[in-house]
Amino acid sequence: MMFGGIDSTGAIIDGIKPGEAHDILLPNQRQRVQKVAVDIGGSLAKVVYLTSGRHNQGGRLHFTAFETDNVETCVRFIRSLLDGGAAQAGDEEEDEEEGSSSCGGSVPDSGPVIMATGGGAHRFRALLGRELGVEIRVEDEMESLTAGLNFLIREVADEVFTYSEDKPMQFVDPTTDDIFPYLLVNIGSGVSIIKVTGEGRFERISGTSLGGGTLWGLLHLLTGVRSFDAMLGMTKSGDNSKVDMMVGDIYGSDYGKIGLKATNIASSMGGVYRKALDKQHDDADIARSLLYMVSNNIGQIAYLNAQLHGIKRIYFGGYFIRGHPLTMHTLSYAINFWSRGEMSALFLRHEGFLGATGAFFKTEDVPTPAPASPSQPSTPTGQRTPRRRPPTERRAKAYSFTENFSIAGAIADEAVGALGMLDREPSKLMALPQLVNTGAQPYQPDTVDLSQEPQQQSYWIAAMERNTHGLLDLAASGALPSCADEASRRRLERFVALYLDHLRRLRERPLAYGAMSVRALLGLREQCLHEVGLEDIFAGVKQRETDVALAALPALLAQTDALPADEQVRQLLHNVLAGNMFDWGSTALREELAAGQLDLARARSRIHWRSQFDNTDAFVRRMAGGPAYRRAVVFVDNSGADVCLGVLPFARLLLARGAAVVLAANSRPALNDVTERELADIVARAAQDDDALAAAWREGTLVVCATGSSGPCLDLRKLDERLVRLARGADLVAIVGMGRAIHSNYRARFACDAIKLAVFKNQMAADAAGADMYDALCWYDAA
Repeated sequence: MMFGGIDSTGAIIDGIKPGEAHDILLPNQRQRVQKVAVDIGGSLAKVVYLTSGRHNQGGRLHFTAFETDNVETCVRFIRSLLDGGAAQAGDEEEDEEEGSSSCGGSVPDSGPVIMATGGGAHRFRALLGRELGVEIRVEDEMESLTAGLNFLIREVADEVFTYSEDKPMQFVDPTTDDIFPYLLVNIGSGVSIIKVTGEGRFERISGTSLGGGTLWGLLHLLTGVRSFDAMLGMTKSGDNSKVDMMVGDIYGSDYGKIGLKATNIASSMGGVYRKALDKQHDDADIARSLLYMVSNNIGQIAYLNAQLHGIKRIYFGGYFIRGHPLTMHTLSYAINFWSRGEMSALFLRHEGFLGATGAFFKTEDVPTPAPASPSQPSTPTGQRTPRRRPPTERRAKAYSFTENFSIAGAIADEAVGALGMLDREPSKLMALPQLVNTGAQPYQPDTVDLSQEPQQQSYWIAAMERNTHGLLDLAASGALPSCADEASRRRLERFVALYLDHLRRLRERPLAYGAMSVRALLGLREQCLHEVGLEDIFAGVKQRETDVALAALPALLAQTDALPADEQVRQLLHNVLAGNMFDWGSTALREELAAGQLDLARARSRIHWRSQFDNTDAFVRRMAGGPAYRRAVVFVDNSGADVCLGVLPFARLLLARGAAVVLAANSRPALNDVTERELADIVARAAQDDDALAAAWREGTLVVCATGSSGPCLDLRKLDERLVRLARGADLVAIVGMGRAIHSNYRARFACDAIKLAVFKNQMAADAAGADMYDALCWYDAA
């Protein structure tokens, strides 16, 4: 069965045991496996591999694991990847101006290379080479671990978190300041403690032989259980106080003078031999006691090393943790206790895959950031001239990754969350230069953390469910021309089933995919649409509305040109807000839009102006009395009236006042948001009827650029590198739309002038801000 370009015939869920969060194996899928890396430890072998296929743009990074005792199963899995990954003749075309390379370097002409690390990479090197028939390139374990950690904390959102029983999964952004120095406490069969002071600068400063293998071995000896997952499961129901000697067993109460509670462990398993304690225990009690013993020991050693070296950040990694709440809570408690609350244990969602990830990217032809050469704007036709490269010519290329949960597997009962796949973006994603994001003033793209707001969480999940069912109604009514054929309708039905299943999971486990936010829910919806092969369900709607809006543009420009200068600025801002009412993502407006009952004048009459959200006068004064802006970056929102009758006339005003203007639009479709390619075509068409736009477009003072985003919201830390280059020197940032300026970036601060333009079109979003429905957000902040 084909599912959005994926051949799912014979698909199975891969995992160490049923129910674990691992990959869906697709034996009949014709995807090219571009590269494989394996980290073979004493207990587990972790595999990271990249596939390319037409269902995603730049490639997809997968994660899976096997028990080392069954290393032959791991080898057979890698063999299946290599056997099924041969590129089909004519499957891939040469890239255009961006060049051609695979992630982490091109697959050598002589055949694939397996990157291997960990102790087992040496032990099983001959086996791997013999069974796979390829070159095995062994990478240094410590170097791979630190490289993997650096990659994950920089590239993957919500990768780092703290954990305790009363505050589970508090996500941390470690990239607001320099990420170095830090300690990596890698817990495998044994424990290594690595001090990392810079990229590629590290040393192993300590460790202990009491690690995951210790827990595994002792529990097997004492209980007979062989599976590590079963052992972790036992700890949930155990009571360690029936085995351990507690402070209360000695003192009868707390020992407050030295800060020990009666429930603190005085001696691990010390209660077993004391006849006076007469403790009765079972296997689960032993399991919990031993887990505490090993975890507390590791936590204390980690803290002492941090103190010795003057380091405040301690990351815990390794497959021993496995997202297990009790393990993380114990490590957190140890660090908090010994540091007297000054330090926190930091955990990673991809904790077990640090080595394999680092080895994957460790090669002599790893892509590097593209040089900061002047960027060419899109041509008036919106087309780029491709440059064909000879097959022998290869160059390194920048890229970034975003996590994709659209086909995430089941989550193990013991784990706190799921791991998504990592989709490779076609360009490097970087922060807007003007964005303020420091330890003192951290940037948080999301206005509301739904994980901390149960009422909003319930509302938004229910709203997404209604909107998803509503798409079926729109398609049935003929309002979505792109879903008129039978194949598209079937894909839409698959999307509805897929996305609703994710929403059901998030009701039960809100932190399953990281911090829950409106941005995350909307982004997941777009991932699911793309996964089933629905690239742009609003394509027909956008084209129809754009044609109507462009026909009305000349008259609107003539009308505003006749106004006095100050009134012209005010009117154009109001037009941007009126245009933003044409939003198919708003349930409140969708019926009117489908029936064609909304025009610009009607939209403008619905908007309310309140001083706590509107300081239009401040921007009017700045335009009248301040120096002319040199360069403006405008993040646009919807197609049709929004961009044609709102944003374009506003950009034309900035151009007339001497500014160069960069219009930043989505890289891929989302709802009725305009994409970069569509916007380039819109500007070219508008330029045919307006000399000012034509001159700016021709001379390159008006440029269209992709944001690197494919969702209705926006993370300003992750923008296409070309846009970042064009934004350098900009002294005005304008953000348009409810998703970009209300659901996200509502509190964003900038080192230049900024204006946010949107309308509250959702009751819960309005309530959260103290606004009313259809209040205008027209807020100007001076640098």
